[in-house]
Amino acid sequence: MTKHGASFVLLTLVLGACSAGKQTLGYELGDAGTAPGDFSGDTFLPWYGGPAYHARWPNGLSASASFIPIGVWMQQPANAERYREVGVNLFLGLWEGPTDEQLDFLDAAPELTAFCDQAGVWQSRLDDRAMSGWLIDWSPDNAQELPEGGYGPCIEPDVVQDKYDEMAAADDSRPVMLLLGQGVADPEWPGRGECDGRDDMYLEYVQAADVLGFYIYPVSRQRPLELVADGVERLLEWSRHQKPVFALIEAASTVEGVPRATPEQMRAEAWLGLVRGAAGIAYYCHRFEPELNETDCLDDADTHDALARINAEITSLAPALNSPTVSNGVTVASDAPIATRLTRISDVSYLFAAALSNEPTRATFTLRAIADAAAEVLDEDRELAIESSRFSDDFDGYAVHLYRIER
Repeated sequence: MTKHGASFVLLTLVLGACSAGKQTLGYELGDAGTAPGDFSGDTFLPWYGGPAYHARWPNGLSASASFIPIGVWMQQPANAERYREVGVNLFLGLWEGPTDEQLDFLDAAPELTAFCDQAGVWQSRLDDRAMSGWLIDWSPDNAQELPEGGYGPCIEPDVVQDKYDEMAAADDSRPVMLLLGQGVADPEWPGRGECDGRDDMYLEYVQAADVLGFYIYPVSRQRPLELVADGVERLLEWSRHQKPVFALIEAASTVEGVPRATPEQMRAEAWLGLVRGAAGIAYYCHRFEPELNETDCLDDADTHDALARINAEITSLAPALNSPTVSNGVTVASDAPIATRLTRISDVSYLFAAALSNEPTRATFTLRAIADAAAEVLDEDRELAIESSRFSDDFDGYAVHLYRIER
C-alpha cells in the first residue's frame, strides 16, 4: 500500500464536497516586463522564471527550454522504462526509499529522475543524478490520519517550514517540493477537517518549498474539471508567482464503481493546468479495487495510449510553455469561459486555449500586433485565417485547441 493508500481513498472518494470558489488576494499582480523586436509592445504576467529558475540547483531538474516536468506519483522505479516510453520524466516519491535498487533502476533510464524523501541511502548516493529534488509529501493542509484511527487536524505551517529548512540545509543542490491537497483547488473540500476554510495557511505553506504541487481528481469525485485550473491559479497567487507549480491529475480508476477519466478528460485536465500557468504536471496511476495495481494507467490500453499522446504533445511544446505569458496579446469573446495563454518564440506566437466549462461555445480571438495571418491548429490538421487581427473557432465542452501563428 502506498502513502496515498486506503486513507487517501477515504479522503478522496468517500467524503463529499460542495461547489468550488475563488479567493481574491489583497495585492495586485503587475507586468513582468516587455519584449524587444516586432512585439515590443508586449507585457508579461508575473512568472517564476522558467528554466533559469531550475538552473539555481546544480543537481536539480533540467534547465533546458526543451524540458518540462511530466511526473508520476509514488511508483516503483522497476517500471521506469514503461513510464519513459509514454513520456514520463519524473518520479514523485519513492516508496520506503530511496534504496540502492530504486536509484539503480532510475540510473538505467537517464531521462528519468526522482523527487524523494531524505531517507534510505540518500546520503551515500548524494551525487546520484537520479535524485533531482526532495519531496515533502505530507499534504499538510489535509486532516492527518492518526495511528489509533480517525483523523486529527492538519499540520501547522511552521512545522512544514522546519522540515523545509532541515532538507535545504542538508543538501542545497536540489530543490524541495511540497505536495498539498485538494483544498488548494476546492475551497469547500471537507478533507481538511478542523482546518476547513483556513486559506490563510496556504500563504505560509508556500514559503516552505522551492517547488509547489497539489492534487485534484475531479472525474473520480464527479466535480468540474476546471478545478485543475482554479488550483493552479490559486497556488500561483498565494506564492506571488515566484515558484513553479505542478498539477497532479488522475489517470486511473481508483476503486470499483468510480469512473475513469477518458482520454479527452485527461488531456483537458493537463491543459487546463498548463494554460493557467502550471510549470509541470504529474499523474496518479493507482487502482485499489478489486486489487492493488499501481500501474493501472499503463495497463489500461486506452489510458496508456492517451498518456503517450498527451505527453508527446506537451513535450513538443516545452519551449513555448517555458516562455513567459504575454498579458496583453489576446482577448477572447465567447458565451462560455475560455482560458488562454499566449507565448512567443521569435516571430512565432503560440496560443493555447481551453474551455473552462462543459458547455460548447464559439470563441472569437482578437490578437494585438498580428493583423492578417494564419493560425495552424496543432494536431488537428486544419488552419484558420486571421483577418483584421481576429479569428474564431468552435469549442466542445472542456475542449483544448493549440494554435501556432507565424508572421
